[in-house]
Amino acid sequence: MQRKVWVHLTLVVLLLTVCSGLVSASSDTFTIKVQATGVVYVPPTKAQMWIGARTDGLTAEEALTQSNQVMQGILEIVEEFTSPELIKTSEFNMYQKERWDDVTQQSVPEGFTLRHVFEVQIHDLSKVAPFLDRVTQAGANIIYGLQYGVQDNRTPREQAYRRAMEEAWWKANLLADANGTKNLALENVEESYSYTTTFDFEEVGVVEEKGDSLMPGQLQVSVTLEATFRAQFAE
Repeated sequence: MQRKVWVHLTLVVLLLTVCSGLVSASSDTFTIKVQATGVVYVPPTKAQMWIGARTDGLTAEEALTQSNQVMQGILEIVEEFTSPELIKTSEFNMYQKERWDDVTQQSVPEGFTLRHVFEVQIHDLSKVAPFLDRVTQAGANIIYGLQYGVQDNRTPREQAYRRAMEEAWWKANLLADANGTKNLALENVEESYSYTTTFDFEEVGVVEEKGDSLMPGQLQVSVTLEATFRAQFAE
């Protein structure tokens, strides 16, 4: 019985010793949490837009025939300005038109409408305005969503990440020095926000004669991180 008591007392003493050590160790350090943003500016390297035509016919066949004629001319022009892999069908939709008859108080069929739209990317930005002129002359009456972006944003994003981490370390070191600490170590980092700007033109009206008249300025690529550091108080 006495031996069991001594064993229990020994365990309690060991536990108290360990806990005391942990408290002492934890009191020597504290965490620093910072938020940092890295920003990179890059020139646009692509233009993206939606080009197509709406055609009407008394019959579905007539609407389709007219659409094929117009879109064939548009497609030939598109292929002059960009590569086939940068062209894809975005919309192909035929529907019956109706009008309200006041005499019969009913909707009366009144032919068919077909919308055929391509999503197009152009990498030579100086060709955007001439391209819009050409397709408009060829019969394109659907033009929307013109926006400028970058073909591959991984490189500028990588630079933005590095700048964000540099700022995080800079902020954490300032806070550590202000509190008389040393031995700063990174414990955790999380991405809280990543953003790449685009320049949008909701509606494209009259295109100016100058070939690069629609070219925008630089695009912003930004990354925001939340980093947690552990610092040790100086002895």
